[in-house]
Amino acid sequence: MKAIEEIGEVSYTHKYMFSVKMLTTVTTLIIVIMGGLYVFLGLPPGLDTNYEVLYFHSIAIGIAALATYLVISVFELQKYEPPLDFPMSYRAFGAVIFAAVGGLLYLIPTLYALLPDIPLGLFVVAFILIGDVGGALFIQLLILPRKRAQTYNPNVPISHYVLRMVPTRKELHLYSEAGAGYWLALFSVGSAFVAGLMGIVNLWVMIFGPSVFSFFIPMFGDVPTFLGAWTGSHSHEIGVAIMTGMVALAAQHFKVLDLKGLKRQVASVGLWITSIGIIAISIVLVLEAIIAFAPPTLFASGPNGVNGMAGDDTVMTITALGAMIAFVPLALTKLEGKSSWKDSVRLAFLATWVAAVVNSVIEGFYIEFHEDIFGSTLSANHAVFSDVNPLFGIITLGAFAAVLLAVDYYAPAGQQRRMVGWVAVLGLVVAVIGSSMYVFVDPSVGGLSSWVYVAGVLVMGVSALLGAFAIYKTKITRVPRKDS
Repeated sequence: MKAIEEIGEVSYTHKYMFSVKMLTTVTTLIIVIMGGLYVFLGLPPGLDTNYEVLYFHSIAIGIAALATYLVISVFELQKYEPPLDFPMSYRAFGAVIFAAVGGLLYLIPTLYALLPDIPLGLFVVAFILIGDVGGALFIQLLILPRKRAQTYNPNVPISHYVLRMVPTRKELHLYSEAGAGYWLALFSVGSAFVAGLMGIVNLWVMIFGPSVFSFFIPMFGDVPTFLGAWTGSHSHEIGVAIMTGMVALAAQHFKVLDLKGLKRQVASVGLWITSIGIIAISIVLVLEAIIAFAPPTLFASGPNGVNGMAGDDTVMTITALGAMIAFVPLALTKLEGKSSWKDSVRLAFLATWVAAVVNSVIEGFYIEFHEDIFGSTLSANHAVFSDVNPLFGIITLGAFAAVLLAVDYYAPAGQQRRMVGWVAVLGLVVAVIGSSMYVFVDPSVGGLSSWVYVAGVLVMGVSALLGAFAIYKTKITRVPRKDS
């Protein structure tokens, strides 16, 4: 009888058409362009806040994709990622493109009138892609120590498909040796993924109504309150996760845990405190969304206890505390023989942390401790802070930190790198001063304070464009990956 043969395995070579460097360059340009278009054009008056929220996701997805490229590069995940024709970097970039096109359709009234449902469909595809990337990135980080040690075995029966993610007792030491930076990165990616799931629930209710999530509504009273709570938890968690992710990536890229003695110990303590902070705030924000949990206000004072530290903001501050503890040893790491803070790009990157603490922690808590005034006679100032804090203190600074870290990763020492860094420092200083003046001195739109703030953000945008060009001009060597 003739033997029957079937193909048991296929070995092939896939050449990636786009490098991570190229995707980083283009994504940075898209982030700057989409942000600039909204500033200069704005959404048509006929589109309500739901469209505005969706449009801003064209920028937020770009930030998430940029953070993904950095995780892939800094942790060298390309060496260990499954050899797919459509890897994580491609899927992240695909999400950026779909979201950008959807956002453009919202900005152009004529096109939106002709294709009213198309932009929403494009955003749905973008959310699915970036959500898939978030889950895949978490899994790849989770098994990375075992892949590095070559103890991970992907060839298991289907019944053990999920269990293969769990390390054996003999492999636990690999995780204890992975370092605080690795764990902070893992927790940050996990937190961002959970925040993304909350965003999907929010989008579902916006489109289809409560339906399968109707059992949540009674705890919040009505659908608008439910959406407000879930939107707040989603946006806060993903914003904090991106910032803590930047801390983890900087620790890994700057090799801060390679320092000796007290510097290494201080850095490790700071990173672990930040990890505790991102876990704690993730739990609090999930509980706020699921069971309408309301953390108590600390140090309440004033009429009816209106003044005081909001409980969730207090927990969120743990991440800032840890980041600032790690700040000093990070600034003292070496780059080409000199301290990191003496390099303009790294100085600007570290300055984004200071700017975030000033805007979100110092100014935010000052307002909370004087809520009786900012809720009445200074209500206009409070309204400005409510806009400036998420747009500048979280989104803009998070995106800017990611761009600067990408420049630091790719751009060699030289005039281009120095120019990017010093323009970034100038923009940050002007934007922080302007935003503070806008909140506390003159909250009027079109006043001097608002123009100083806008000027600073525009200079930061110029720095990002210069950074994209510096990344593009950097020469890289593309090498083949050899799997055993």
